[in-house]
Amino acid sequence: MAVMTLEELKKGMADKVFDQIVDIFLRESAILGKLQFDDCVSASGGGSTMKYKYMRKVLPATAQFRKLNKSYTASAATKKEFEASLAIMGGEVQLDRVLNKVAGKFDNLAYQIEEHIKAVISLFHYTLINGDAAATSATDSPEFEGLDSMVAGTSTEFGADKVIDLSDISKVKANADEFYEALNLLIRTTDADALLLNTDTIAKIQTVARILGYKTESETAFGRKITSIDGVQFMDLHNHYMVSGEGASAKAAANAVVKKGISRKIGSGESAPTVTGLTDIYAVKFDVNDGFHGISLNGGTVIDQYLPDFNKPGVLKNAEVEMIAATVLKNTEHAGALRNIKIA
Repeated sequence: MAVMTLEELKKGMADKVFDQIVDIFLRESAILGKLQFDDCVSASGGGSTMKYKYMRKVLPATAQFRKLNKSYTASAATKKEFEASLAIMGGEVQLDRVLNKVAGKFDNLAYQIEEHIKAVISLFHYTLINGDAAATSATDSPEFEGLDSMVAGTSTEFGADKVIDLSDISKVKANADEFYEALNLLIRTTDADALLLNTDTIAKIQTVARILGYKTESETAFGRKITSIDGVQFMDLHNHYMVSGEGASAKAAANAVVKKGISRKIGSGESAPTVTGLTDIYAVKFDVNDGFHGISLNGGTVIDQYLPDFNKPGVLKNAEVEMIAATVLKNTEHAGALRNIKIA
């Protein structure tokens, strides 16, 4: 098993363009800066599938006392076999060779490549949370399973039947202690390295921390601000932009990556009330052996770029950025969710 991060992927690369592309991925995604990739997936089934089989720990072993001449009741830590498919994510831009020639100081190709990288990151973030492992279509690769379904029904899913209201400042002040205790429980239970959440929720947590007297911001050696509590970094998943339907406008609607402003029935039964404006907070421990990590092709680079040669014939030139990856969870005790935080 070979393990790497995108930062390590850059080392020894002679291709300066590729180096710059990886830099954009790292700059735009805190998750991709920390995520370890197991690059051992190879094509199977005649080269048509890219599967990663692994064992997920779902229950720990148990211990007990015994009396003399009495045996222990046998128990075993429970693991289940899971399978993940690598997803192919990417974007393409088409550029007229004349526009490239008259570009001057403005490098339109570089601009378009960077914008497509941001779109790939957005799709990766969205699927990392909301991905449906069973989703397939005639034209698209299957999605990989997201954390939302990975942690559903586990011992590290908290608050499924209860709402903590942080929708306005008075509610934040009233519920700050309850929320912080629930958040701390999520972090401690999962031994989390990071919390994955949306921008609005980060702002709410910072308000709670200020009320309770906790410091949440620090700076790296490069002056970049990091938001965290007790060393657990908040990773903002931002918004995911999609255009749907024929003739849809270029201005697409924004959908929060970690569900923001959703409605849910809280409790069980027909009379359970529906509450609006909810979101979830996810916690992960990055660990390729016993936690949450990425997977990639054997010998691959996770990220690929295909740039045109403007000196060759052809009026229109295509450039593409592609990412081949997925995420998996090896131990349900090292990822979790705090559900139903009302932020609106």
